[in-house]
This record gives sequence, C-alpha cells and structure tokens, in this order.
Amino acid sequence: MQKYLSKIILLLLIIMLSSCFEIIEEITINKDGSGNILLTLNFSRSKSNINSIMLLDSVNNYKVPSEQEIKTRIAGIKSQITNISGVSNVKTNSNFEDYIFNISCNFTNVSVLNKVITSFNKNKDIEINKQFSYNKNTKTFTRTYNYDLQKEVQKIKKKDKEVLKDASYTSIYRFQSPILSSKNKLAKISKSRKAIMLRVDVNEMVANKQNIKNTIKLK
Repeated sequence: MQKYLSKIILLLLIIMLSSCFEIIEEITINKDGSGNILLTLNFSRSKSNINSIMLLDSVNNYKVPSEQEIKTRIAGIKSQITNISGVSNVKTNSNFEDYIFNISCNFTNVSVLNKVITSFNKNKDIEINKQFSYNKNTKTFTRTYNYDLQKEVQKIKKKDKEVLKDASYTSIYRFQSPILSSKNKLAKISKSRKAIMLRVDVNEMVANKQNIKNTIKLK
C-alpha cells in the first residue's frame, strides 16, 4: 500500500496519532475496456485529531505538511497523470474540512489504467505494476496485487504501525454487463449484478488473511 500510494504518502503522516482512514478504489469498466477510476483517501473519522496535528511542526519525528504543501503535491500528481497518453478528464478534490482527498480520470483501455496506477509507484515497471486486466473475448476482469505488504510494513517504526489499526481498503467495480461470478469470497455483488464491492482490513492484508485479488466473469 505504501508503494501503491507513495506519491501521496505524506497525507498519512498527519494522522500518526490516529488510526482511522479508508482507501477507496472505484472503477467503471465499459464493454470496450475503456472506463473511469476514482481513488479516495478518507480521513474524516480522524478529523479532530488531524486538526490538532496540523497546528504542530512535527509528530513522531515526521514533519507535518502544511495545507499548501498537500495541495501542491496533489497538483503534481494530477499533472503527471494528465500527461499519460489515453487519459482524459483528470480531476482532483481536496476537502480540508473533513480531510477527504480524491483523484479521478477516464482511460481508453485497461493498459492505460495500469499506467495510471504505476504513476503512484516508485517502481515504474509496467509488468510488475499490472494490477488490472480485461479480456473482451472472455469478458473477464481481473484485479491482481503484486506487493509484499508485510515486508513493507516491517520497515515502519513499531510506534507508527498503529496508523494501520483501523484502516480499511474498499474496492468498487462497475460494469455494463451483469456479473456471473467472482472468485474472491469476500466480495459482494449488487442486486443489479452490475457492481461488486470488496472491503478488507489493512492489518488482515498485512497478515495475508485477506486480499484484494479477484477474477470477475461477466455475462
């Protein structure tokens, strides 16, 4: 997760005295493989603590970024994604009242989507960062996850690992065709069968008890 969101990890530094945040990944896939992605970092449950932390210069030996520094970093991410061929309609929103931050864009195919995801990672190897695939012939959408999260978390100081205590990761995928099957047993298919949601506990991911991998077969 640290690598996946490395360009905006500084946002986590302002909640080191709290452990309530959620990462939400929403993706819409059209029949031709084009679509839209919306990534959200939601710290609203921690906003009281964050308001206090933002008044400090540092916390747990981390420099607390100013509101302007956060805006500048997000603007940099937007610029980087905008320059990816096949990406359009890049939008960002920063809510400093509830501390909810998101970025969205349209993509022409899933290969472009993978490039968007790769832009958040220090390792730019597309093959390593091939998080999504979509086969139009078999009508199969696949979400993979190639990082050793446990190894990454071991690098974090013990006192800072508390930030993951109540953290969660939610994925929501929407399709134009009904969903026939889903391999991840934790995922829940909507009544319309055109959307599927998966919510996992980050600590359970670290312990390899839960994961966000899935293979979704469409009608």
